[in-house]
Amino acid sequence: MIKNQSWWYVFLLLITAWNTSNGQNEKHIIYLSWKNVVDISLEENLDLKLKSLDYEIQGLETWKSLSLFLPSLTYQGIMQRNVELPVFVFMGQKFAVGSPYNFQHSLSLSFPIFTGGSRWFNYDIQRSIKKSLKEELEGKEEETVLNSIQAYYEIILAEELNKSAEDAVSVAKQNLDQVQKFYNAGTATELDLQRAKAQYSSTLPILESTLSNKKLSMQKLKSLLNIPLTDSFVITDFLDKTEFLGEYSKMSLEEFKSLSRENRNDIRALKYQEEATNTGEKIALGQFAPSVSISASVDQAAPLENSKVRWDDYIRSKSITLSVTWPLFEGGKKILDYQIARIKSEQMDLLIKQMQFAVELDIEQNYYSYIETSKSLLSLKDALDQYQESLRISNLLYAQGMSNQLDVLNAQLLYAKSKSDYLQGIFNYNISQLALLKSVGLLNKIWE
Repeated sequence: MIKNQSWWYVFLLLITAWNTSNGQNEKHIIYLSWKNVVDISLEENLDLKLKSLDYEIQGLETWKSLSLFLPSLTYQGIMQRNVELPVFVFMGQKFAVGSPYNFQHSLSLSFPIFTGGSRWFNYDIQRSIKKSLKEELEGKEEETVLNSIQAYYEIILAEELNKSAEDAVSVAKQNLDQVQKFYNAGTATELDLQRAKAQYSSTLPILESTLSNKKLSMQKLKSLLNIPLTDSFVITDFLDKTEFLGEYSKMSLEEFKSLSRENRNDIRALKYQEEATNTGEKIALGQFAPSVSISASVDQAAPLENSKVRWDDYIRSKSITLSVTWPLFEGGKKILDYQIARIKSEQMDLLIKQMQFAVELDIEQNYYSYIETSKSLLSLKDALDQYQESLRISNLLYAQGMSNQLDVLNAQLLYAKSKSDYLQGIFNYNISQLALLKSVGLLNKIWE
């Protein structure tokens, strides 16, 4: 019987291990568009979840600061066994003071009436910090979305460049085979053959690079979207020129800078932090004021000769206490605390100015990058059209016997390179718009 049970346990363990292994190795196919990428990144990104938890914690800290306005109620129960009682000698006689056993129950209520405004100022600080974290969370959302969309378009770009690289390798191989035949027939020189080999060899590293970039971009996007690395993507979009700026595309640099002052989350977050540090000065000043508190207690005590206590053995007492505390001298600690608080406020002023300069520089860089990529894209499109026309003419001349195969192959290579440059230009144009929107603080417009 025991042997049969052992085999049964082994069988259950094997089944469990097999199911676990299948669950771990299960792969999913995920269909993605850039809008799906935005939604998933906002919901699943790990860095964003961590920042969201920080915001939730601060919300609880704000409620915690409100609890300081409430009175505190405390119960205490004591059972005391006096091993040795104090003895006094008077007129030659010894008197023991106290009782061997003491039982006590107390219920006390305390409430700070005035604390120099520290409770209210602390609540004000916690609210400012919460608002600051809210702005940081929204800024983190924009950063996460930008990184995710960029990784998404990097996958599409890598796929397109990989196709172009494969075409270039194929054309270079055809060119090499053709020159090799001419060389064997004695109509091509050794120099022609070496050039064809060099041209073919130069296309292979580019092909490997595009494959590596595609794999790395996919893994990067998976990490940003918190998707298992074993899952696969199906990209539903293709690399095309997208007008993410919309109505903002006609704005000038100064208009973008003006918008950033109203919409940049990091600037608003710093301003809320400045409010918190300024309130910290008030807390430091409040330390110079006295603190007033009131307390009340109800005590039940039972001094006994033995441990057999009964309810009617207790003696009740009540008290109300009003306390005023005013530390007059603490070695200059309060003055130093106030000076430190003022320095922190000055630091925050400098940080805000530094951030404003950095924001303006960031906007200028992204604005001029957008202008550059938009103009460059037009030039790349013209070049692509010209190389396409050149390829068409080369094919036509070759068909009429007015050019050789080498001219056609060279035209194909130039067209393939021009197409790769144009695809890279589209990618740069799209990303430059997103970066400009983020630098202004308006990237959320693409998903709201």
